[in-house]
Amino acid sequence: MQKVPIERAAEGMVLAKPVERENGVVLMGEGTELDSILIEKLKDLDIKKITVKGRPLSTGDEKTLEQLYLELDERFSTVSSDKLCNQVKKIIRKDIKSRKEESDL
Repeated sequence: MQKVPIERAAEGMVLAKPVERENGVVLMGEGTELDSILIEKLKDLDIKKITVKGRPLSTGDEKTLEQLYLELDERFSTVSSDKLCNQVKKIIRKDIKSRKEESDL
């Protein structure tokens, strides 16, 4: 999921979180697919950012799966002989792969 400035919102993006006013009133629910009319309504309501599914906007700092795995290995390098830590690392590795496949990283 990615926070997107409303000025960069585009048709077809899907909300990953509801859009709410400051007082908690929900304006649009999670799962709403944006079109030009909805985007304009959000702008008119002075909404600054929305959270959408995936990572539709490139930030230039996306990492490959291999880079993420290398970082994970580095973080766990001091406990490589600990069985429990290795199990935790394996779970995290699966989660990284799953999120990467969903384009959430």
